Amino acid sequence: MKKRTRLIAGVMAMMLTLGGCGSAANTANKKEATQTTAEQTAYSQEDTAEAAAKETELDVLKIGLAALPTQLDPDRSIGIASIKLFYNIFDTLLFTDKEGNITGQLADSWEWQDDTTLNVKIRENVTFQNGEVCDAEDVKFTFDRILSGYGDGTIAVLYETLDSVEKIDDLTVQFKLKKPDAAFEQRLGSIWGASIVPKDYIEEIGDEAFQTAPIGTGPYKLTQYSPEKYVLERYDGFWGDKPAAKSIEFISYPEASARMTALITGEVDIINDVPSDAVDTINGTSGVSVVGTSIKNIHIYTFNTRNEDSIMSNQKFRQALTMAIDRQTLVDTLWSGYAKVPNGHQFESYGDLYIEDYPGVQYDPEKARELVKESGYDGEEVISIEMADGYYTNGNQAGEAIVSMLADIGVKAEVVFTDKFSFSADIRAWSSASRFDNPLGALWLLFGTGSGPANPETGSWTPTEEFVAAGNTLIDSKDLEEQRQAARTLMEVFDTYCPGTYLYQAEDLYGIRDGLEWDMTYCENQIMPFRAGDLKVTE
Repeated sequence: MKKRTRLIAGVMAMMLTLGGCGSAANTANKKEATQTTAEQTAYSQEDTAEAAAKETELDVLKIGLAALPTQLDPDRSIGIASIKLFYNIFDTLLFTDKEGNITGQLADSWEWQDDTTLNVKIRENVTFQNGEVCDAEDVKFTFDRILSGYGDGTIAVLYETLDSVEKIDDLTVQFKLKKPDAAFEQRLGSIWGASIVPKDYIEEIGDEAFQTAPIGTGPYKLTQYSPEKYVLERYDGFWGDKPAAKSIEFISYPEASARMTALITGEVDIINDVPSDAVDTINGTSGVSVVGTSIKNIHIYTFNTRNEDSIMSNQKFRQALTMAIDRQTLVDTLWSGYAKVPNGHQFESYGDLYIEDYPGVQYDPEKARELVKESGYDGEEVISIEMADGYYTNGNQAGEAIVSMLADIGVKAEVVFTDKFSFSADIRAWSSASRFDNPLGALWLLFGTGSGPANPETGSWTPTEEFVAAGNTLIDSKDLEEQRQAARTLMEVFDTYCPGTYLYQAEDLYGIRDGLEWDMTYCENQIMPFRAGDLKVTE
């Protein structure tokens, strides 16, 4: 872990009063008509259970979070706050393991009947946290709910090729696709996808009540819900291995200094969103340290290309904005090196579909000034950069820095804080999490034909024919070279038509107390994993 010397004044003041507490990728491979079973997972359930029995348990694991989710229905919406909890409460049918393989979670086996028909058999004796059996009715209900338009569309867009789900018997469902989809198993195996929810329970209490009283099939059940704290209790009826913590408390600490104080004083065991300039402070304190991982998420801006009354509708002007942003300076000054500038809107975890030689947008203020002049910008229109105050780590600071960078090329801009998310803004701060390791799971999912920005009524751009063709090739083709060219084309269109631009790919930094061994593999998906095999208590 790299270290920096800058400290946060509030934490330093707290440490002085304490005195003495401080011291020194895979691509999608369509399975043929052969059966894949959950027994092919990389570990033995029996061996894992025996090892877990020998490990120390923890009565309460306390987590200090910068923000708590406002609702916990995994099929209504999903974001960087809620995803941290969903993994511990709910299960998906398939799952992507720590080696990047598609394995069974609730699915015991799955078999392709033809190019557009997939049968999935559910594990026996799985129950929801209220004791009710999880069966094919619940799986069908979950997907019917999503496909019917329930929620904000963040889950439905993942299943753009899914036509219907039918019950074959009590433990078997059949997925019918609109057309062959080379990435469909990856879609089912995404943590950002459909968590299976209980049909009878939701029909009894209603969708709204379920948002604050959810029931899943995962190892933890929610027992307390308030704006300040969520409490999860270990579910003894869980079908898998028993996790180390008997209960988990997720506690809200919006201020970074308050989170760090809570960690250093032993009030909590783990905190998230450690500022990069506080790493030395925590690492220099006895009993705690900073751990981190690069996440599959790129901070991005969307551009409103549709407003004909604004200069934002001019392609050359939008190109100028992308070239005016000095991304490396943002990484160096705001993140102290705990982030990187990606070469295009892509992730290295894409494996063969990662285009290593793609150059990405280059910082070129001189060329940007020329494009601004060619665009006909009058120098008077003020471009608004809308964002939720403090929602993204370093987001406020990045916005103000970019305002200055745009001023350097002669463009007036301002940051506007708002709690309302809308693509009608000139520029909107957003993020692009890769739902699965394929360009379909990020760039296409966020800007393709079924995305929010592409919405005919409320969106900010109309995907070009070339962009749509490239996305369809990634869905349809099994030829690697065709897929690679399509992946490149998606990025080229994005960087030249400019329906938005990317800033940087950051690391998530956590503070953790001694005595906990935390496998952060799944943290790259922005979840906080506390299942068996994720967290061990060593003292």
